[in-house]
This record gives sequence, structure tokens and C-alpha cells, in this order.
Amino acid sequence: MLWIQIVIFLLVAGGTMTLLNVNFKDFFQLAARGKPSTLKDDLDAILGKPAKGFFNRETVEIEQLLKTTGREGRFTMVKRLSLIGFSLGVLVSVLFNNLFLIPVLGAGFAFAPVWYLRSTAMIYKKHLNEELETAISVVTTSYLRTGDILKSVKENIPYLNPPIKGHFEAFIMEAEIINANLISALNSLKMKIPNVIFHEWCNTLIQCQSDRSMKNTLTFTVQKFSDMRIIQSELEAIINEPKKEAFAMMFLVVCNIPLLYFLNKSWFETLLFSTPGKLTLAICGGIVLFAFTRIMQLSKPIEYKG
Repeated sequence: MLWIQIVIFLLVAGGTMTLLNVNFKDFFQLAARGKPSTLKDDLDAILGKPAKGFFNRETVEIEQLLKTTGREGRFTMVKRLSLIGFSLGVLVSVLFNNLFLIPVLGAGFAFAPVWYLRSTAMIYKKHLNEELETAISVVTTSYLRTGDILKSVKENIPYLNPPIKGHFEAFIMEAEIINANLISALNSLKMKIPNVIFHEWCNTLIQCQSDRSMKNTLTFTVQKFSDMRIIQSELEAIINEPKKEAFAMMFLVVCNIPLLYFLNKSWFETLLFSTPGKLTLAICGGIVLFAFTRIMQLSKPIEYKG
């Protein structure tokens, strides 16, 4: 019977990896020591373009998040934690004598650090968008009045908050001390913040240096942030209720397993120790894992596509 379980396990593992678009080489890439992303990957992430491949996309997004928050030294640690989590999931499955649970628990434990960082990224992106909206709104108002972008930024520095404030302070220092070329300083400012609308705002400011009539179009760019905030609020209102129901259903599915011990012990033993029961547990675990992954994907902030 053991060889039958092994064959079934390999089929389930292969089907799960095919469903999630995961290749064996991704695990070797995950375990690689501090392999940096390429210049093209970094540029795509700055411009808001998604990377190709499940693991590549996750790796680039996490690496960019850690760089932005000044924690790029922890990137290798996150990959190692994921590898340790996968090993822990395999160990738990072996202890339960359920080979079918290996791909499910292995993937679940491996993605736990990634899910944590993704939730951190969601909070960070929302905060970044809010601060960007405030920053470019007040700077645009001052620029329409003075016609001097450097003076406008200086006037509003006290009203800006991190992490946007540091980038604008660096812009002032570069424009006054390092390089007097405002276009070069604006380009440097643009590349420091991964936001499509902000890039459009900076590009318009660059055009304003040669054509002052372009500054009237800045207000339309600022309005896009307000539109995005309204759409984000409406989307969260739509998703929150189904998300709560999904989490409640997953909680009930997991809690019903130990509850079954008190309701009907023979059913509990059949679920844990028989081959059909083990396969049922693996299928339920796979569905819960897939549902949680989809919820994490749908919960991330929307982004403007120019």
C-alpha cells in the first residue's frame, strides 16, 4: 500500500505545482544565497510592471519593498525562513503519517513569511499613496502660484511626512548642492518612488521647465490620486464582507477536525488514519491554501495603469 500512497502523493504534488504555476527550479532559486534581481527586474518593479513567473514576481516585489524600507539585508533571511518553513511542513506531514499533506503544509509554511511581507506591503503602499496625494497636491498648488518648483517644495517640506519627506529633501539637496540641473533632479526624484501617477506628475514637471503652459495639466494628475482613493474605498467595501465570510469558512473547516473527535471518534480516526481520510484532509488543506492565497492577491491596493 505504501507505493500506492507514494504514487498518489506524487500525482497530487505535481497537480498542485501545475495549478500554482510552480517549477522545481523555483525552489532552487528560492534557496539560492542572496541572488540579486537583474537591472530589468528592478526597472520593471519601479515602473509598476509585474514580473513574469509566480516566484519571480514575489521575489522582485519583496526585494523592492525591503529596499524601500531600508531592510534589504533581510532578503536572504526571508528566503531561508521560507525554506525552513517548507521543511517544517514536510516534517509535520510525516509525523501525521500523511504523505498527501506534504505539498499542502510545505507550501503553507513556506509562504508564511511571504504572506507577512505582502500584508506589510499592502499597508505600506496605502500609506505611500496617501502621503503622495498630499505631497503633490500641496506642491502643485504652490507651483501654480510661484512657478518655481524648488521654492514650492521648500515651502511645503514641513507639511510632508515620511517616507515622502526624505525623498523631497534629497531633491532639494541635489538641486541646490550636487546638480543645478532641475530636470536631472526631477528624474532622480521620480525613480525613487515606485508609483505610476507620481511618475506622470514628475514628467509633467520636467515638461514645464521648457513649456510653462504645461503646469495647468498638473491638477489633472493630482485628481487621479483622488479618483484612485475613491475606487480603493469602494473596492474595499465590496470585498470586506466576502473576505470575512471566506475566513469564517476556513476557520470552520480547520476547527471541525478536532471537534470531530468529540462528536464521533470513529469518524475522527477514519479521517486521520485511513487512506481516503488522509486524501480528504489534503484536498481540504489545498482548498484552504488556495483560497487564502487568492484573498491575499485580491486584497492588495489597486494600481493605476497609464
